[in-house]
Amino acid sequence: MAGPIPDVNGSAEITAEPNSQSRLVMAPPGRDAGDDTDSGALLSSSNIGKNPEVFPEKNVPTVVDATGSLPDSDEDGRVATEDEVRDLLHVVDRIPARLWVACIAGILERFVWYGATAPLQNYLQNATGGEVPGALGLHQATASNIVNVLIIGSYIMPVPAAVIADSFLGRYKTMLYSAIIEAMGATILFATSLPVTIHEGAALGGVIASCVLLAVGSGAFKTTVVPFIADQYDETEFRIQTGKKGERVVTSRELTITYIYNVFYWAINVVGFVADATPLLERYVGFWLAYLIPCCVMWLALIPVLLVRASPTSSIMPQAVAAMRCAISGGFRMDAAKAEAQLRHGRVVPWTDSFIEDIKRSLLTCRVLLLFPIHWLCYNQTFNNLISQAGQMVTYGIPNDMMKIAGALSGIIVAPIIQKGLYPYLTKRKVEFRPIARMTVGFAILTLSMVYTAVIQKLIYKAGPCYEAPLACSDSHGSTVPNQISVFLQIPIYFGGALAEVFCLTTGTEYAYNHAPKSMKTLMQAMWLAMAGLGTCLALVFTPLTKDPHLVVMYAILAGLLGGATVLLWVLFRHLDKAKHDAE
Repeated sequence: MAGPIPDVNGSAEITAEPNSQSRLVMAPPGRDAGDDTDSGALLSSSNIGKNPEVFPEKNVPTVVDATGSLPDSDEDGRVATEDEVRDLLHVVDRIPARLWVACIAGILERFVWYGATAPLQNYLQNATGGEVPGALGLHQATASNIVNVLIIGSYIMPVPAAVIADSFLGRYKTMLYSAIIEAMGATILFATSLPVTIHEGAALGGVIASCVLLAVGSGAFKTTVVPFIADQYDETEFRIQTGKKGERVVTSRELTITYIYNVFYWAINVVGFVADATPLLERYVGFWLAYLIPCCVMWLALIPVLLVRASPTSSIMPQAVAAMRCAISGGFRMDAAKAEAQLRHGRVVPWTDSFIEDIKRSLLTCRVLLLFPIHWLCYNQTFNNLISQAGQMVTYGIPNDMMKIAGALSGIIVAPIIQKGLYPYLTKRKVEFRPIARMTVGFAILTLSMVYTAVIQKLIYKAGPCYEAPLACSDSHGSTVPNQISVFLQIPIYFGGALAEVFCLTTGTEYAYNHAPKSMKTLMQAMWLAMAGLGTCLALVFTPLTKDPHLVVMYAILAGLLGGATVLLWVLFRHLDKAKHDAE
């Protein structure tokens, strides 16, 4: 559970059976291969390996990972016929080196985000000289609010960034400028975390300025880098190649993009795991060193950004905004924006009816996503209140803000089990596990995690020496003696979060991408990310409860809200899974 960014890792694993849909365990958030059918289960983190070859059934295309060198043939490279696409084995195409360079830029930026935010709660909340490292001493509620605002900004910024990228600058320039902005934010954070600047009182102003720059830079960068990576692979046709054993195979853009994003998100989980170790530097050296490393890495990330090529992108936003304006004036009906309807009012519009249908599909997709802010509200507890909770427990010398590394580790463990065990098992038995069902399971698991979190907080309040005032009584000897309960009791919370990430968050990314029109996939990804920002906005409502002894009540309310959202998700939208099945 590396962070709000869903970390989708692992290799695409496919099984095929007669009269059953092929199940892709991966469906990347940034593919641009047209409108896909449900590609099955989407995973959070697993080992990258070769996709297993599957014995082909009659009239069912099968898929393997064929990224190795392919023997030359006279037919190599020609466009495959419809019969060949249907009958031959589908493989991953050769991937240009420039694409991996673009991936490196995205991977380094994620390291910077995780490395900069991992120590932030302690940096803001605690004062210097205590058992738990700190600098500003703003206390838990204020520190949590600042962290929440940072997350809100980073997940709402993708929407205006997508508009700017699609309407004015293009993806490449937006990505470049946002990388520079984020690097400036990391630099200010490092400079104002030096002991001398903290002593001179410059730390608070510095952290506020750096949070603004980090939110703007990271939000704009992550909404453009994912489709930009796909821009570097420009093959759109199925083409004939000769396989390793001399057989004819067909290269697939869909599988190639899937493989690319498998590697990309697996690497993100690896750097996230490493970045979550920065609290060790915070604890044993100082915040300045913990922030120096992300600062240097962000400036290095500019190198691969400058090395890759800019890909042309078309601007649809002006027309989309104009069409929405026509729909609103026509009684909030998108059909009122169609060319024929506008012609009756004496207006000639530049868009086609299919463009209006694309907008309608995007709006319908947003209905399912509207329940996700509650999910993000609970999921984001990892980045503030759970860190504070660990600080109230016996940590055995482990920095309290390093405990969330258990989430990334849990994801690495559970994802391969689900990918290579659960999904193939269900597919072979023709048990459908479609997106709404998977997301409902993710909601339910995170609900149970919130219930368990409330139980742990209750146990903390029942333990001495300070009971309902952890680290705040005289027996804590200057906030150095926590309540005597083991921090390892938090591990199931992170394990549940990792499961929820596999079943829910990555599936939400898949759903937003696959159900968005081809011309609006970047914007829909921005809307999906904005749901996380709205969830963090909801967290601000709970500010009065983010202090002792009210935390048990807060976690109980969160569990109740998410439980209700779980029921609504299944009751309101389960028919979409059935509709997908009937359409196939």
